[in-house]
Amino acid sequence: MRRKRTTAPGGIAGDRGFSGLGGEICCALLIGLWSATAEAQKATVTLSETEMQDAGTELRAALARTDEEAYAQILTLVEIVRDPVLNTTSVYDIIVHYDPDRYSNPRVGAYPLNFEKQFMHWGRRVALYTQRTSWSSGRFYLRDISAAHEAWILTSDARLLIRPMYKKNSSNDAKSLRPVYSLPSYTALRTISIWLRLMHPEDRELANRRRSREIEAEKTSLLKDLKP
Repeated sequence: MRRKRTTAPGGIAGDRGFSGLGGEICCALLIGLWSATAEAQKATVTLSETEMQDAGTELRAALARTDEEAYAQILTLVEIVRDPVLNTTSVYDIIVHYDPDRYSNPRVGAYPLNFEKQFMHWGRRVALYTQRTSWSSGRFYLRDISAAHEAWILTSDARLLIRPMYKKNSSNDAKSLRPVYSLPSYTALRTISIWLRLMHPEDRELANRRRSREIEAEKTSLLKDLKP
């Protein structure tokens, strides 16, 4: 007698639960390993001041394209700066400031997205953008200057949260911003809670001070262990 195949809500077969989850975990681990190797290679690339400015201009275009008037209104700063804490490798932070009070639309009123939704939306674009850069990125910082609210996420974490693009792009697409613009405007429900867990509400200056203290504490601990 054939066992009846059960189907979970949403049209997903119930029998696939663990096998499907295992496949997703293996896929995530492989992607993470590949990303770590790629970033290690990128860390040897050093950008000049001009190249950092050019990268900032390009990223600004990725965050607010010409037909996205709302984003263009609120976006106030996009910078690529070297991570001041890491001295042995060339890793760059992405700093983005915006002001929702600059939004102007009589039909809508106040800017519709809260900080968390804006962070996830631009964070996904930053993630996809940093997949195609020749330089290594460390953290994406977003600051709402109207409320002095700031948070950051590791760009490597953000890249793991977006679906890999299985479609093979042409060489022209790989160099253009078309893949960034093709991202859907919404964030998948199953990843929202992960975004919120990986999003750190911390000012960049305070974060760098904390990281410097942690590195010094680790060095002191290692030296202490070496003493007879």
